[in-house]
Amino acid sequence: MASKKRRAPSTPSQVRFDLSQFTSQEACERYTNIVVPRKLLPERNVIVYYTEFDKFKEELERRDYDEELTDFNDSSIDIGIVKEFYTNLYDLEDKSPKQVRVRGHLVKFDENTLNTFLKTPIILEEGENLCAYSRFALLRPYPQELAAKLFILGTRFELNADGQPLKILRKNMITLAQTTSVLSFSNLIPTSHTSDVTLDKAKLIYGIIMKMEMNMGDLISHQISFTAQHDTSRLGFPALITTLCKVRGVQSYSRSLENLSPAINLAYIKKKCWNLDDPTMTFRGPRKARGKRSEVLTASAPPETTTPSSSIALVPPIQIPAIPPPSTKIPLLAPLSTGPLDFSFTPQMLRSMPQSLHRGHSIIMQSLQGLGLASIMSMDEFDA
Repeated sequence: MASKKRRAPSTPSQVRFDLSQFTSQEACERYTNIVVPRKLLPERNVIVYYTEFDKFKEELERRDYDEELTDFNDSSIDIGIVKEFYTNLYDLEDKSPKQVRVRGHLVKFDENTLNTFLKTPIILEEGENLCAYSRFALLRPYPQELAAKLFILGTRFELNADGQPLKILRKNMITLAQTTSVLSFSNLIPTSHTSDVTLDKAKLIYGIIMKMEMNMGDLISHQISFTAQHDTSRLGFPALITTLCKVRGVQSYSRSLENLSPAINLAYIKKKCWNLDDPTMTFRGPRKARGKRSEVLTASAPPETTTPSSSIALVPPIQIPAIPPPSTKIPLLAPLSTGPLDFSFTPQMLRSMPQSLHRGHSIIMQSLQGLGLASIMSMDEFDA
């Protein structure tokens, strides 16, 4: 018996997904049972100021990742648009075209389109047709080489049954590698499994840290196609897809938009990525405590007051120094010079002084946020 066609909604506000491309019951059932229940994996913004984590921030700016790739509006994810995008991209023959039609508009996500939109141009060495990371990814890397740059000294990959490198716990990576992995697992190769790092994922983190030039458009385009054809992972790049669709004229009918994942800022790095066994990284402000919070509180709590006995030595009283009589003369500091200044402020100094004050205030605010106090304003409120 031929299946009945669905009746189109009467008003645009009721449109959630465009099912016009479905030509078989099998495709429609796959949309209903597979695409709709899948959860989204939102991206993260990066809000790191100078003097906080310069090595990480400078590399992001060198690659232009601080432009469109890590600077989305907080409520920029339209769930309806994202799921319709992945639904229409799915193909029964497992094809992966680099364009998809969403609500009547053609949206391209090939490498050239993405590199142009993300402002991440492809940089090739002379005589090469692939960027440095693409050539590196095709090779079989030496695990010792990766471990020397990414892991704490003495840490190695866990091996599989054949004795080949398999994975390593993320907590055993240095602070820079952990921070880079958080960005990679949300904005570059989305995955919800972040407790350990496989060999392939370690290669990407290694390539970023070692300043290898990458074709970011090709990487993201491949990840989007892979996600559409496999139903075992969450739907990645929702903010990027929403933005691409809206740029192409796709209208949003959603009344509520989903937020991004928590931003990567100094407080997040100190709480989630700071490896205390990493001797190359220190942060200003309160040091992250080792162990569980209950253990730290127990260890730092003052001892209970007990009645002294003969077997316990009494603490001698504190000797308070005598206050000198009023007649005693106390030497004063030499008076400040009231003569003319022997230097002048340059325009560069006048511009840098307010910037230094702002950076200092930002560091103090992020340190206070790390204490978890409810009354502390957010960084967005502080910037405003």
